[in-house]
Amino acid sequence: MKEDFDEILERFVPYKERKEKGEEDKKTFGDVFDRRTLLAFYKLLKRSIDIVEFPISSGKEAVVFRALGKDGNYLAVKTYVITRLNYKGLSKFIDGDDRFANVHKTKDNIVFIWARKEYRNLKTFHQNGVRVPKPVDMWKNIIVMEYVGNESRPAPLMKDVMENLKKDIIFEIIAEMKKMVNAGLIHGDLSEYNILIWNEKPWIIDVGQAVPDTHPLAMQLLARDVRNIVNLGKKMNVHLKNEEVLKELGVI
Repeated sequence: MKEDFDEILERFVPYKERKEKGEEDKKTFGDVFDRRTLLAFYKLLKRSIDIVEFPISSGKEAVVFRALGKDGNYLAVKTYVITRLNYKGLSKFIDGDDRFANVHKTKDNIVFIWARKEYRNLKTFHQNGVRVPKPVDMWKNIIVMEYVGNESRPAPLMKDVMENLKKDIIFEIIAEMKKMVNAGLIHGDLSEYNILIWNEKPWIIDVGQAVPDTHPLAMQLLARDVRNIVNLGKKMNVHLKNEEVLKELGVI
């Protein structure tokens, strides 16, 4: 299998650059590329990905890479780091979700269920007109999706460009929230940290925790989303009340 892993890593631009400099230690990839993740990449490199270029974001649970697809278009490849995920933290969003009621959950496979959940949420949102990256492919702990940005840079997070935004962006976010509610899903973690801005439009990301509106936590999570957006509005001098947003969403 060593030869296969070497073949996989040759399709990663950062690894090739290190190798050319004589830095061949695969430990430079940290805990991201364990055996199971490399095997998952192996599958996707045969199916939808041509070359993995470089990381464009790194969080406590996942690393997102820019890649080139088989058709030559840019892709975003979200890779959940198996050793970083909190089993109990994820379980509360999966338990009570009827879509995964018959899935056997263990500490070993929770990350794979979570990736399936996010991919399915992306598909539902995209099919219902929510401005999210279009899902392209997934396998195990890796999700392949549309890349938001251009050749020079990825779309920035809203938190990093707020001073340049028009106030109307708040109402556009609320419009996306309404589409999500109409799709029967609650985002559950909506904030300036999970919204990209591209061409002056909000793009909703990080939808793994989104739950159906029948989930026991659904209304609690919706209330949190509304509070977050109302507080975000205040930062931009747009003053709304929670009840006004809930009425706009059609839930009261």
